[in-house]
Amino acid sequence: MERSEIEAKVRAMFDTVASGYDHPGSRWFDQTAQAIATAAALVDGEQALDVATGTGKVALALCGSAPGAQIVGVDLSEGMLSQARSKATAASVDNAQFVRSSFEGLAFGERFDVVTCSFGIFFVEEMAETLQRFAAQAKAGGRIILSTFSLGSFSPFSEAFIRLYQEFGFEAGPRPWLRVGSAELLEGLYEQAGLGGATVVEHDFGFELRDENDWWEIVYNAGYRGMLEQLSEEQAPRFKKQHLREVRELLAEQADSRLDVRVLIAQAVK
Repeated sequence: MERSEIEAKVRAMFDTVASGYDHPGSRWFDQTAQAIATAAALVDGEQALDVATGTGKVALALCGSAPGAQIVGVDLSEGMLSQARSKATAASVDNAQFVRSSFEGLAFGERFDVVTCSFGIFFVEEMAETLQRFAAQAKAGGRIILSTFSLGSFSPFSEAFIRLYQEFGFEAGPRPWLRVGSAELLEGLYEQAGLGGATVVEHDFGFELRDENDWWEIVYNAGYRGMLEQLSEEQAPRFKKQHLREVRELLAEQADSRLDVRVLIAQAVK
């Protein structure tokens, strides 16, 4: 698939889920944003770039950690950026701006003290090249921070979703975050991009699911929503009913009802 096609697909997916992306069921996004802000150690007077900013969670967390810093958040999806701008206005945040840009379109120069990208690097095939482009926006000595999911996160529910989706006759490619789902894989990516000495910290943001409907709220308001949109009007209710039955059974089989959500946060200095 051409890069332009991938970008169009990703943009359409996130435009679709933008209004529900801040659903409380996906609480790990807020927890990750706060963890990234802590790791970034941004101080007043510095500048930060948040790539694939989405609804601005990381950008706004950075603003809160250093009110005298300047933050730029960029994203492909105008729907997500609209949410970010609205949140900044509601919170009276005046040290952030949000602009539309692809990874390839980044051209700020060596301007930033911190460059972050939370759950975004794995959407492109050329991850090392893309990470180099992120680093090109940072000053010498700038901190480059990525986050992704650890291998095993969302199991066994995500596997049940993918398996059923395929049974309904649809193709489901490999979940992209698996390509960087371990400390070793992330460290290797930084090495390939010419950023040696990366440190990786795993955070456990798992939580209890009250029932199968909690899982469905996560599915419907996150990346899987784009897959659900492919189901016909006849298929959609059947898929939901069958998937929720399987999730209910999986919850009954587990020793507890905890959803596994482990997040890796990596950092290197340019």
